[in-house]
Amino acid sequence: MKYKKEFKIFYVLLLIFSIYVIIILSNMALPILYRYLMSLIYLLSPFIIGFFFAFLLHTIVDKIEEQGINRLLSVLLVFCTFIIIAAYLISSLIPIVFSQISDLEEQIPQIYRSVESFINDFWIRFDFIPEKYHFGMDDIENWTMNNLLNIRFSTAHMSSLLESFNIIVLTPIIIFYFLYDYNHIKIKLKKFLIRHKMRFIYHFIREADEEVGQYFRGLILIMNLMAIVSGIGFFFIGLQYPMLFGFIVGYTNAIPIIGNYIGGVPAVIFALTKSWKLAILTLVIIVVVQLVESNIVTPYVQSKSIDCHPLLILLAFIIFGKYFGILGMIFAIPLLAIIMLFIKYIRIYLRLRRCRN
Repeated sequence: MKYKKEFKIFYVLLLIFSIYVIIILSNMALPILYRYLMSLIYLLSPFIIGFFFAFLLHTIVDKIEEQGINRLLSVLLVFCTFIIIAAYLISSLIPIVFSQISDLEEQIPQIYRSVESFINDFWIRFDFIPEKYHFGMDDIENWTMNNLLNIRFSTAHMSSLLESFNIIVLTPIIIFYFLYDYNHIKIKLKKFLIRHKMRFIYHFIREADEEVGQYFRGLILIMNLMAIVSGIGFFFIGLQYPMLFGFIVGYTNAIPIIGNYIGGVPAVIFALTKSWKLAILTLVIIVVVQLVESNIVTPYVQSKSIDCHPLLILLAFIIFGKYFGILGMIFAIPLLAIIMLFIKYIRIYLRLRRCRN
């Protein structure tokens, strides 16, 4: 008995030591692995982007094909529509947004003075708050500069990625071929997995495909609706740069939990520099749009999508955000869904194995 107890203690200590060594080695190896992984992703980016868009669009092709239209014609119809919309966004809407950003940059000194005056008045009115909790424009400026550097760094990488020959030329071709052969690839994968007695893996992939696909298609629809409705609302209340702020409000919805709040902050701060009335109207627009999105649009669009507990989503958001930044935050929910699905299938597999034994 004593020997067994000592052996258990030794086993636990060995396990703790092994985990400690793995963590140290991981910290040493992660930067090198990350560099090689980024290089590999850059090389494969046309295929990753192509597959992602084919993954989003293939259900539309299938619906058209169900109406008796040839697969090739269905793909051509969806593909041409997608290219026309993408070309319109790149050539028309995006330049307008960038033009509004340039105009906004010219007003930064005025905005700076207005925000500084607002902060000073705020601390005078609420002088009961301890001074150690006070913050000023210097703190905001430091935080903004740090984040702007990160954004510029990410934008520089994104620009070089978008300007590359591979992305511009190869991605549309890859989207077309993936769309045309999507179901054929699924059938081939199904046959391969069943032939090699991996039916469980096939069912896991099929369910993950359905859940994640529904989530992203719903998310893109919601983001665009939010951007359009917010932009129209800002235009009618007389807020400058309505398209830019509408774009921010709409597309920050990609970040779960806090995206809704992050998106509205720039518009409200800018409105505050003009007048309290405009700031209140801007806040009302944002709150109304968010209430409609949370209680009507999202439940309707994503009723059959991913069902996760809010605490699990928050945990996934923190973990993936910590290690993968903004992309980690955006992909937190689908990644969590895949992990939960994987655990579900592992449990089913173990239960079946126990029953057989």
